[in-house]
Amino acid sequence: MSRYRFSIDLGETFTDFVMIDDAGRLSIKKIPTTIHDSTRTLVEELSFFLQECNIIPPDVGKLVVGLSVQMPPHLAVDCARDLEAKLVGAGWRSSILLVSAHGRILPIEEAALDPQSIMSPRIGGLMTGRYFGEQIGQKNLVVLRIGGSSAFVSLQTELSGRSMDTLDQSLEKHGISLNLGGNSYIGLNESGDPILLPEHATPGPGPACFDRGGEYPTLTDADLVMGYLNKDYFLYGSIPLKIDLARKAILKYLATPLHISVVEAAMRVSNGVETTIANQIRELIGTHSAKSASYSLLAFGGGGPVHAGEIARQLGITQVVVPVGAGVSSALGYLLVLAENDPDWEIPPTLHRAGYYNPTQRSGDFHALKGYRSVYYEKDLTPCGCPIYDRAGIRADDTLSGPAIIEGPETTVVMHEKSFARMDSFRNLRINLR
Repeated sequence: MSRYRFSIDLGETFTDFVMIDDAGRLSIKKIPTTIHDSTRTLVEELSFFLQECNIIPPDVGKLVVGLSVQMPPHLAVDCARDLEAKLVGAGWRSSILLVSAHGRILPIEEAALDPQSIMSPRIGGLMTGRYFGEQIGQKNLVVLRIGGSSAFVSLQTELSGRSMDTLDQSLEKHGISLNLGGNSYIGLNESGDPILLPEHATPGPGPACFDRGGEYPTLTDADLVMGYLNKDYFLYGSIPLKIDLARKAILKYLATPLHISVVEAAMRVSNGVETTIANQIRELIGTHSAKSASYSLLAFGGGGPVHAGEIARQLGITQVVVPVGAGVSSALGYLLVLAENDPDWEIPPTLHRAGYYNPTQRSGDFHALKGYRSVYYEKDLTPCGCPIYDRAGIRADDTLSGPAIIEGPETTVVMHEKSFARMDSFRNLRINLR
């Protein structure tokens, strides 16, 4: 019997792979390849990933795919068919199962009867929030995901149902999608304030800092200038980030028209994004009797853990949790949806990274410290010599204080002053704000 189950989140900016075995070991990868590219390229990336994990295609028992791309639904179905055919040709035995927006698992031909139902299934993020909320014992949750081209916010409260049907229904009342993300272009509104525009950098050129022809500044460029991102460790270092190009784009389109410095322009962008999201969450919380302070904020996506701390502070939330696999939450959520639909399989109660987290094989105190970097916080235009930690090296029950940056391959955690973090026994990073 095949031991592995595999999920793919075909996103607008990145594609995420998550593979899990029966012991709860997760193998994870994020690549800058989407369904807009050749499916042959995607199959090659999948083959490389299996080779890295020492797995052969027949070992994969179930393959679920979520389509988070913006494209005509019938074309998405055709792409899924093409991908399945190429995977079979590469030795995969499992047919593709598509995740529907309502939490069903559909073969391609069944999905083709109602292709709109499989587009942008937000249920993945909701299921991930439920899983980790139950794991940490927190009933009132704000689930925040910021990806490359969109953000998603949902509430889960002690009154929320736990069944798939009630979770699906809560999406309509307590979930919102925002047209903003790391690839969002930054412009100026009529008042001269920097704002995120509805247009995004396409997967080809991407942000200016990718050095692929992009000219206009994005949120990723602003985060890089602020010092939040490691220019040599973005997606495992596969995309070196050029801070000079980020500065050039911000200078031309933001700083010069506003007669301010590049850093101040980047800071206004970051603060504006955090305030916008905080206001949206505040409106959602206002529909419930529970106060903001009773919630914990679960941060997902490549950008969620970067901005979650300040968003939580504005809301009066005192705990931010960044779970295992936070950067690939939708793909992980699709496996949780699979478990709900497969009577022969249950998701393991504890998940941990395979071949990445190995903090027991070190001696001494806190070898997770990688070094220091200049980081700009809030409205302080003087940089902080901020400690940078490798999440892989933080042991269970290790604690650290902010300001700090905690780096992983798929996402970065930004800790502000007056906060401290502890790695719990499930390897969830729990950040408390004083």
